[in-house]
Amino acid sequence: MKVGYVRVSTREQSDTDALEQQTARIKKAGAVRIFSDIESGRSDKRSQFNQMLELCRTGEISEIIITRIDRLSRSVISIHKTVSLFEELGVKLNILDAPIDDPNSPFGWFSISQMGQLAEFESRLLSSRIKHGFDYFREQKKAAPTPPFGYARVNEKYALDESINEKSDLPVWEVARKIIDYFLQPNATTRGTINYASAFFDKNFTQAGFRYWIQNPTLRGHTAYNMRKNQNNPEKWIIHENTHEALISEETFELIQQRFQDNRRRYSYGHQLRAKPLPLQGQMFCGCCGYRLFIKKSGKYLTYRVRCKKRDTLGDKFCKNKIAIRLQDVMEAVDTKLVARAEEIANYAKKALSKKKKTPPEIIKLQQQLETLKTLPKSEIIDAAIKQTKQEILRIEREQEVAGNLGRKRLELVQSCLKDADYWKAITEEEKISIYQKLVDSITILNGEILEIKLHF
Repeated sequence: MKVGYVRVSTREQSDTDALEQQTARIKKAGAVRIFSDIESGRSDKRSQFNQMLELCRTGEISEIIITRIDRLSRSVISIHKTVSLFEELGVKLNILDAPIDDPNSPFGWFSISQMGQLAEFESRLLSSRIKHGFDYFREQKKAAPTPPFGYARVNEKYALDESINEKSDLPVWEVARKIIDYFLQPNATTRGTINYASAFFDKNFTQAGFRYWIQNPTLRGHTAYNMRKNQNNPEKWIIHENTHEALISEETFELIQQRFQDNRRRYSYGHQLRAKPLPLQGQMFCGCCGYRLFIKKSGKYLTYRVRCKKRDTLGDKFCKNKIAIRLQDVMEAVDTKLVARAEEIANYAKKALSKKKKTPPEIIKLQQQLETLKTLPKSEIIDAAIKQTKQEILRIEREQEVAGNLGRKRLELVQSCLKDADYWKAITEEEKISIYQKLVDSITILNGEILEIKLHF
């Protein structure tokens, strides 16, 4: 099969004709199927490119057509690896802009090297220009193209957004301020604030998005860069202070931080503060949207109930998991499954550990190398190689021993904890948390029903 490969980078994508032009030329050259990527040529994670290589390995492709060599890659090393793979698999490479009769001949190899080096040089030059451009952008303290809610970009600087919110007829900056004020009210929560913003102003946040927005330095009058890829590493942010009118003061920001700290402990438990976590916290997931479930104290008898975060935050448009389930019922179901499988788990583990240990293939290979080295004439180099080989064998044996010990420890835990159902009634909540974390992988729940309990065994 004769196929074609076309690629544009995300930067080249702005030129809407680039991909179409490549495709038209390759079809005209006889390709019956086109593989297309919008990705940097320096990336090894191009899905269509890798799919094409897999078809080459299975023998389904006989010829690949490209317009230029830099469509394959922007790296000299990657280009040569790819061309070598084509040679090994008997796949012909047809380069329309630089026809080469035999890419694997000395002249072909030289031509591809020259073109590959030029492609990589252009890529590196472009990266350097972009870096210098970003440096200049930051030095000028320019606003980001998409300002945070409450701000607009005026003359490349941040300014309070004076446009009108349609639902409230208030300026957007004032809406943002009201949302912040609501969050700072006594007993306010992130979920409650998100619901308030949606109901009164048609402004929708996710929980992560709200936290990111309200803690954005832009709201405090600072211009910040390098935040998107380092949301959890503020030490990597580049911040220019007091560049524009602030929406909140530093004192208000400290109150916001304190509110998050106060709510952190009760985030999973309603409004009753707990200093310690509950059993199965973080191990239960929604059967509709896949979000992690939280535990809230509610109902007539104020029992702990398991609910979906996304459902409570964004409503039934985003998740249909509307019925809560008692945490105690989930724990009892998990306990029943653990006890029911205890004998099966223990017996399997006993058999696995009692089997005669097999020598790992890597040790066998090293032992063979060691025997070969011992037959060679003695010298400092040979002695050093023998010593190094012995050390490597010892290292692998120790790793195997550690893995075996971990298996025995897990077996001991299963045997001691799951010997009978009454055992669970006698242990403390803290002990249960530790056991669940070691033996339970996840629990999937939907509308008050437990769909699946996954164990580590």
